Amino acid sequence: MEQNQTSPVRWGILGTGRIARIFCHTLQALPQAEIYAVGSRSQEKAESFGREQGAAVHYGSHAEFVNDEKIDIVYVATPIGSHYGDVKRCLLAGKHVLCEKAFTRTSEEAQELYALAKERNLFLMEAMWTKCQPVYRKIMEWKRDGMFGKIQGVEARFYTCATKDHRLMKDKNQGGALLDLTIYPMMYACSLLGYEPKHISAMAVKGKDEVDVMDSIQFSYSDGSFASLTGGLACQRQVSLYIHGTKGRVLLEQEHFYKAQKASLIDWDNQPIEEFDGAFSVDGYEYEAIEAMECIRRGRTGSALAPIEETLKLISLMEECKKQWS
Repeated sequence: MEQNQTSPVRWGILGTGRIARIFCHTLQALPQAEIYAVGSRSQEKAESFGREQGAAVHYGSHAEFVNDEKIDIVYVATPIGSHYGDVKRCLLAGKHVLCEKAFTRTSEEAQELYALAKERNLFLMEAMWTKCQPVYRKIMEWKRDGMFGKIQGVEARFYTCATKDHRLMKDKNQGGALLDLTIYPMMYACSLLGYEPKHISAMAVKGKDEVDVMDSIQFSYSDGSFASLTGGLACQRQVSLYIHGTKGRVLLEQEHFYKAQKASLIDWDNQPIEEFDGAFSVDGYEYEAIEAMECIRRGRTGSALAPIEETLKLISLMEECKKQWS
């Protein structure tokens, strides 16, 4: 069913942490969006966060939150370990869902949610914001148009600055570095080279509670191309992406590649083939929010920019990496 084209889309925000606050800041800049409700497991947190964000209603119970019939779509911003239960609760209550990455911890959980959304004709999308941003879409356009030639290799890294008390070091509900950081290099590599590598080699350094704090992943493909991907917790932030093609190359290192606003495709004489400026209108999260709202207004159950099918494939690849760690 298509959404009313004139009234704002009423968002319910499930979770009151850092990412929820950032996303609310984004929604406040979009005239087609309304922050209507906030849900938390604590009434005090729900009210404090809800008043701060200008939400009309605040719920200290997830059950009460999802049963509010005025909510059009829920942004799930709870810890990764809670995503499966929270998304399922929303779908069973008839709510469209935009869920923060990583979508779930297992492919079995993801498949079940996908089937449930399909059965109930509800929109479901992982909030992989990078896929909706201008630079990523331009790079995919360069790929489709053959401007790289044959893409032979991808190297990507995402290390964040951390101490021994970092949330990814100690909280297994967050999923460790793979589901929070290395997922970005993996996503970009799969988008460029494919979601079905011929061979996968994965290693990890484990911290407290056997949570991965440093990952090294190698993909090789039947056509000879490969990806070298790393991520984890380090003494300083290191974030870069290099795409190696027979005709053109891209290096994103001045800006973090997962939120880059500029890209240059250069040839093998280091001359620009094409330069692109995709400056954000807000902060980069607006594109996934706009995409989700446009999809539900048009009665779509999925996004062409961030297809749930690709989410499922990526989760399966991450599961294979985890198996190799044991």
